Amino acid sequence: MIVAAFNEESYILDTLRALDDQRFDSVLHRRVFDGFRVIVVDNNSTDRTADIVREHIASGPRFPVELISEREKGCGYAVDTATRYAIATGATFIARTDADTLPEPDWLAEILRPLYAGKRLVGGRLRARDDEGLTNRVFNVIGNGWRLGHVLEWYRTRNEPDQNRRSFAICGPNMAFDAEVYELSGGFPRASMDDTDEDLVFHRRVRALVGADGIALAPKAVVRISLRRLHEVGVREFVAWYGEKERDTTGKKVDIR
Repeated sequence: MIVAAFNEESYILDTLRALDDQRFDSVLHRRVFDGFRVIVVDNNSTDRTADIVREHIASGPRFPVELISEREKGCGYAVDTATRYAIATGATFIARTDADTLPEPDWLAEILRPLYAGKRLVGGRLRARDDEGLTNRVFNVIGNGWRLGHVLEWYRTRNEPDQNRRSFAICGPNMAFDAEVYELSGGFPRASMDDTDEDLVFHRRVRALVGADGIALAPKAVVRISLRRLHEVGVREFVAWYGEKERDTTGKKVDIR
């Protein structure tokens, strides 16, 4: 389980506690429980993020937590470093979330099920956190139409080359994949989030290898995310930025912490 963090002192402890509260049913328990660990990659934070992680480690959490670092700033750099570290130290399956999220207690079990069934890349559902006001509640109401979004995504990409087609987006706060497909595909691009959508690039790389049948949605795997970027820039700018193919052309401040 990897978590990339940059200046997350206000959020990361809640995320680590949510990960420590993960539960597994009897089928997955023997396979997952003993091997589950959290790897936090600090992406050159200037606040107390790393100290908070160290304090959490010292408190004796239920699951092991490791803290590593990546000094080259950018989510792509951080998640690639953490993933390759996880693989080098024995990981077969890797799940990923962000440092400002609240995964539901059964999230890890649900996101891993398709991998144990033979899928290579899995995405789950995103819901807004409950502690950020009315905008988040509206976001969740709109999010109940997620199936329509999948249809629209399929329609938008239907005429593109096969590796670029998709019916749902796999996003960094809620995904899992196996070690072999990560290495064969080239993994996440080592780049800034201003320059590229590292999740989309990885999705396309994996699809080029395994096709649509190797990628799955786990609708019961739910992660609650912060909408701080939406609160900072507003709905119109938020939607426009996520719609840009070349992020560095938007002129927007996107690395909001």
